[in-house]
Amino acid sequence: MNEDVSPDCLGCSDEPSRQEAVFPKDPGGDTRTESPVGLYTDPARWCRPCWSHRDPFDRFHLLYGRRLRSYTLRILGHLPLGQREMAVDDVTAEVMEALWKQREKLMVPERAMYRMAKRMAWKRFPIDPKEVPADLLEAEEGAEDPIDALVDRILLEEEFAKLPEKTRHYLYEHQALGKTAEEVAASYGVAKGTVTQSARRGLEAMRPAFQYFSLARAIADVIIRWICHLLL
Repeated sequence: MNEDVSPDCLGCSDEPSRQEAVFPKDPGGDTRTESPVGLYTDPARWCRPCWSHRDPFDRFHLLYGRRLRSYTLRILGHLPLGQREMAVDDVTAEVMEALWKQREKLMVPERAMYRMAKRMAWKRFPIDPKEVPADLLEAEEGAEDPIDALVDRILLEEEFAKLPEKTRHYLYEHQALGKTAEEVAASYGVAKGTVTQSARRGLEAMRPAFQYFSLARAIADVIIRWICHLLL
């Protein structure tokens, strides 16, 4: 027997054993038990070869990729069968990439993956929120975590960043800082109509995404708390 290989290694374990370790159940079989975090960064949970030969992203993907794909498949259940599999693969890969890219900001990306998957899936393949299956909403509520707010912020920032620079400035000062259109127009040397029309177009451009954010409250609150640093 290879002394470097551990029967408790998350990399060497079979898939059922690995999923049981990553997503443990309580004695009553409740699947909503809070899962451990940081397993992909803990060398004690991996044998020496797996730790050495798998980079951190590979370890993360091994632990969470299958569960994330299953969740995404449920979200995209409204798609035709022929389109669904490819869509699920695309969204899962996109979410994994985003989670890894934002891991320092998210701190515990494994806690954010469901919320991010839902946002990205519904953004790319829209569905009326009223038609979301009740069991999916129930599962999300049971897994609700404060980090959901940070996921919303990251995705909303992406939408805001797509707007023209002047539109972002007008929108921020007019909607977030509460300046009148006249005040904003005067500070930029433009007509009042330029500010109001630009701000309105910016909000309209972002509006389709708002319905998928759990914290889509008043527009001014969203902008001032989440996006103003983009303008500093």
